[in-house]
Amino acid sequence: MAQNLDAFIPELWSRRIQYLTRNALVATKICSFEEQPDLKYGDRIHRPYPNDLMVNDYVKYTDTVQQDLVGTDEYLDIDQSKEISFAIDEVDWIQMKYDLENSYVERAAYRLANDIDGKVLAEVGNADISCDASDLGSSGDIALSTSNCLNAIMTAWAKLTANGCEMDKTWALVVSPKTASVIAQTVAQDWFSLADLALKNGYAGNFAWYNVYSSNNVPHSRTISFSTVVATDEIVIGGVTFTFVSSLSTTAGTVLKGANDAAALSNLAAAVNGAAGAGTTYVDISAADRAKLKGVRAHLDGSTGVLTTSGAVVVSSPDTTITVGNATEHAMLCRPGAIDLVMQQNIDVRRTPLPKQKADYYIISCLYGVKTFKEGEERMVDIKIAA
Repeated sequence: MAQNLDAFIPELWSRRIQYLTRNALVATKICSFEEQPDLKYGDRIHRPYPNDLMVNDYVKYTDTVQQDLVGTDEYLDIDQSKEISFAIDEVDWIQMKYDLENSYVERAAYRLANDIDGKVLAEVGNADISCDASDLGSSGDIALSTSNCLNAIMTAWAKLTANGCEMDKTWALVVSPKTASVIAQTVAQDWFSLADLALKNGYAGNFAWYNVYSSNNVPHSRTISFSTVVATDEIVIGGVTFTFVSSLSTTAGTVLKGANDAAALSNLAAAVNGAAGAGTTYVDISAADRAKLKGVRAHLDGSTGVLTTSGAVVVSSPDTTITVGNATEHAMLCRPGAIDLVMQQNIDVRRTPLPKQKADYYIISCLYGVKTFKEGEERMVDIKIAA
């Protein structure tokens, strides 16, 4: 028989498990927590605002005109209840090599915090003010470079200042790592060193009077459009493949193309969002693929075809019937506190023995609410940058 010494060669396991990558979180740096002390109980807090008043000329011995005072109610709901759960058996505890509990609990807590970060940064969509290439004498999104970076950022500053935003606090600029790199190069070639922009807990340094934060959760958007989609056409979103079909089978990720492109878009949106229709208009993707889409908070509007994600995501299609638009980064310039965040339950770990088992069940959860009130909308700019 042929020589074979495989039985004598051991397979070794590392002394540690892998440390997966993490984003630097910035939500706590830019949000207001002023309502949190009052929401120890209850699920809604109201914050009304008054209507504006008009300055009139006063004419001697002539009656003034009374202006109506009208209040408008706004409120923040504590409606974000999130959890991650898993179980570990005592037998595994005894026999395993690694401290799996701490590793998974820590990872779950980070995932929840990262989801909160994405939710907070998505509030840039409520900004009263936007800044794009039209403000720089061009059109479309800003093609950011070292030659126009300062101009773009200061133009956003000018628009926010013109809207009456106070400069009583150092404003916050939240950008993607790609944009942070352009800022770093701009600063380095002009008057500061790259050492001043060392990334630490999301903080990337100072630029043009702002505290700059770099985050992989900065919202990105693009439009997906169809032109007579046929069966077998595909689109890949963040590494997850969706295939259009004439009739559903059991293949994960297949989407019914329907009678027209509008139906195809609606069905694809349901599949991407994990909405109603599984088994009828689409076959759900695997748990691993669903985790990919949830991890970037992917959402497709079934009417407009606008796909939004937390961070940059690669979207492509090999088919000419599907057009994937260019991505837009929605960087945020705001006065700190423009967004309200209330953590009614901070990230909490609950460990409970399972009945009739030698296993413990872990629930890592949080309960919170996010709101940009009108006063916050007026103190925020959506800077649209070509991603």
